[in-house]
Amino acid sequence: MGEGVSCRPYAVSSERTTGAPARPAFGEPSRSRRPRRCTIGMVYPERVRPAVVLALTMLVAGAARPAAQSRPAVPPRAPVLEIDAPASLRTVAERVARFPLSGLANAMRLAGLTDPGPPIDVVLVAEGSELARGTPSWISGFADAGRSLVVLFPERTRLYPTDSLEALLQHEVAHVLFSRAARGRPLPRWFNEGLALAAERQVAFEDRSRVAWTRMRHGEIALADLERLFTGGPAATRRAYAVASALVADVLERHGDASAGRILAGLGRDRSFPRAFEEATGEPLAAAVERFWRRPVWIRWVAFAGRPLYQWMVITVLALCAIYAHRRRRAEQRRRWAEEEEHELAEGLRRAEQRRRWAEEEGDELAEDLRRRLREANPRAPGSAYDEH
Repeated sequence: MGEGVSCRPYAVSSERTTGAPARPAFGEPSRSRRPRRCTIGMVYPERVRPAVVLALTMLVAGAARPAAQSRPAVPPRAPVLEIDAPASLRTVAERVARFPLSGLANAMRLAGLTDPGPPIDVVLVAEGSELARGTPSWISGFADAGRSLVVLFPERTRLYPTDSLEALLQHEVAHVLFSRAARGRPLPRWFNEGLALAAERQVAFEDRSRVAWTRMRHGEIALADLERLFTGGPAATRRAYAVASALVADVLERHGDASAGRILAGLGRDRSFPRAFEEATGEPLAAAVERFWRRPVWIRWVAFAGRPLYQWMVITVLALCAIYAHRRRRAEQRRRWAEEEEHELAEGLRRAEQRRRWAEEEGDELAEDLRRRLREANPRAPGSAYDEH
């Protein structure tokens, strides 16, 4: 019947009488159609044996299929980083070497890579070096994908859009991985930076605020103008990062994270970026950009406002505002009280000074009157009590 199932002939017991053939007992099968008993405890006639074999085969195959499907996939191999730093940044280099590389798994997934390729050199540059002096102060790092090189300025890591040295490292290494996925073909700056930010973190509150302010003040920005913003000053660069992050996040939200890898793969096949974008997403690039700018700003804010983090943030801000207003009222009240006390004290001093002057004037008048009376006094006048001896 099948592997692991053994069968033996069903035993029929009968009593033979002299001159009479053996007859099966009531309920027992005849010898002409002997069934088989299986160790699984059921009785099957010979004619249904193929059906049972087929059923058991399908059952075993069905049980084995989920086990094969539930086998975990092999995670992509993390890239190898080789850290190089001057003696003044040796402590920072040791800290960078301890950074977990698990955060780069998201960049590998977006790039559609399972093999990160050869090691990537990471160079830490001191702020007083010639390279740092020749690099604009708002640039905290850059990547040279062709040389598999990442350059970081550790003292500038608090600049937007990154907020830590670890985030900056992952951001720049992601650029190298994206270039390898595109087989070294050039990527538009807005897509490269926006995809690196998407691999690093989600669109934050500051990004949404910058995009909303940019749209209200500058209107829609074409892709060519967005590319030029990256080479502008600090304010223009921050605005370009915010718009690129929101634009790429909108593409990934609409077409899925796998669309980024398909776009990079299309570039690797010598497709132009608009063609690779349309082949990967099924939507023309111009239509995607127009849809992004046509999307009302309040929809982005409502989507963000529905998150518990934003609600707790609003509650915290309202509480802080209430505390600030209460303390300001108390300070204003104490200031008024102090002014009133100072006024009363000044008034009291003025009145005391006036009374002192009055007293002095009265004393002067009394003294003058006494002196006058003494001058006018005549000891020889009649009725005088003065005795002359």
